Amino acid sequence: MVSQSMIDKEINEGNETSPIANLFKLGREKSFVSYEDILRHVPFPEQDLEYVDRIFACLICAGISYGEDEAHQEDIDGLYDKAELNGTP
Repeated sequence: MVSQSMIDKEINEGNETSPIANLFKLGREKSFVSYEDILRHVPFPEQDLEYVDRIFACLICAGISYGEDEAHQEDIDGLYDKAELNGTP
């Protein structure tokens, strides 16, 4: 697995050609990475599933959320907003 220090080094040296480095930078900027963002950096994920697994593992290790989009994510504490529950206790 790619370590955080390796990714930091890649980003700091301006060598941001790695999809993982680009996704880390994006995730740090907006605290979230969408599946669409991942597909922009890895347009044919089915051709290298191990690499895609590595991307998800790196995002998890860095504490960067990923998913459909930010609106579909749970709150950080794992609780849903009361408005989403429509009054259900």
